[in-house]
Amino acid sequence: MNTIDYLVIGAQNKMAKVKESFRNFMSSERGVSNVVATIIILLIVVLLIGVFWDRLQAFLKGIMDTIFSSEFTADGL
Repeated sequence: MNTIDYLVIGAQNKMAKVKESFRNFMSSERGVSNVVATIIILLIVVLLIGVFWDRLQAFLKGIMDTIFSSEFTADGL
């Protein structure tokens, strides 16, 4: 074989390895998108709580007042 043939075959092998490495890298990065999506959802929930904090606080206070102001007797159970 000619020297050029060896160079071409070597270049093809290296390109195949680079292609396989790239595929492995891209397939391993899929889990990161799940983490990013989870963080974004948590940030949205925190933002919504911050925006509606006054209403949420009044709602929870009303529920707690209802729960703790009701009188349970041992005879009623």
